[in-house]
Amino acid sequence: MKDIKKDFESFANDRSETAGSSFVLNKIHSEIAKAAPKTSHVAMKLGGIHLVSSALTLMACPQFGFRLVFQGEGLMHYFMKISPMFCQTFCGAFYLAVTFVLARMIMKYDEWLIIMRSRVLAVGGLALLSLGAFAMIAGGISWEAGVFWVFGAALAGEAASASKQVLKKFFSFGRV
Repeated sequence: MKDIKKDFESFANDRSETAGSSFVLNKIHSEIAKAAPKTSHVAMKLGGIHLVSSALTLMACPQFGFRLVFQGEGLMHYFMKISPMFCQTFCGAFYLAVTFVLARMIMKYDEWLIIMRSRVLAVGGLALLSLGAFAMIAGGISWEAGVFWVFGAALAGEAASASKQVLKKFFSFGRV
């Protein structure tokens, strides 16, 4: 019985890193860090998904007059019947929402959590980078068109990346 008591006392008095629960917690933390996806890999994967979704959306809806493959106006024809401001907003919304819907379907849960941790940065960054790319390709984007496009893109990107509970709470309009 004395041996167990001495072992416990030596364990309780030992302050080295290899003793106690701190060692176990550090070991668990290092194993989790090894298994977790890196932020840079997730960002590159999101960029690749954005390139694929850009190709798909540019086939259906031209952005600032830039269109891939097919001729014609696509969805822009229907949006312009309402108003040019509506067209810019919904074209941006369609463009970025497709990216985040595809990302949500393709990415693993751990990768999606990294996107959710920096959702504002991911949505805002993709919206502004896309607008910059369209400004270089199409040229002549007015300030007003760019603002409405970014507004629609950011709003749709946030909505597409939000969880179901957040959307239900937002659209409940005060109902519990």
